[in-house]
Amino acid sequence: MEKITKFIVAGILSLLSSAALSEGGYWGAAVGTMNFDFKGVDNPTGVGLRTGYSLVSGWGVEVEYIGSLISGEVEVLGEEVDVDMYSLAGYATYRTLGDIYFKGRLGLLYEDVTVGIDNSDDFGITAGAGIGFLLGASSNFELEYTILEKDVGFLSGAFSYRF
Repeated sequence: MEKITKFIVAGILSLLSSAALSEGGYWGAAVGTMNFDFKGVDNPTGVGLRTGYSLVSGWGVEVEYIGSLISGEVEVLGEEVDVDMYSLAGYATYRTLGDIYFKGRLGLLYEDVTVGIDNSDDFGITAGAGIGFLLGASSNFELEYTILEKDVGFLSGAFSYRF
């Protein structure tokens, strides 16, 4: 009986420590590939900066900027031209508890896409999902896929530090 009691107490303390780690502010950086859903596009490599706040309940908010670090390329009228994109988004987020957790986010996005000398910008809805791993008391790593707009996704790895 004593072993069962210790096991139950250890389980409860484990859940409480995971919950404590999940509340608070954080900042981080992401790197990944911007996947354009167009034929012949060599996709750009993007980097992102994010900050946010999450509650013990798992709900939170996040702001993220993503921009092209290495331009992609596409052929337009027989010439290779650069493809770049940047975006700024605000998200409502939800994370499950635990050392390995799942994360979802839904938000509003401003994005600007440049192909050669032409560019266009737009506002829209963005959504993403991923899996995260606690690395210590104040850091974590997440693998995510975010739909930046209907034709562009961002597959990324992100490191965050909690404060």
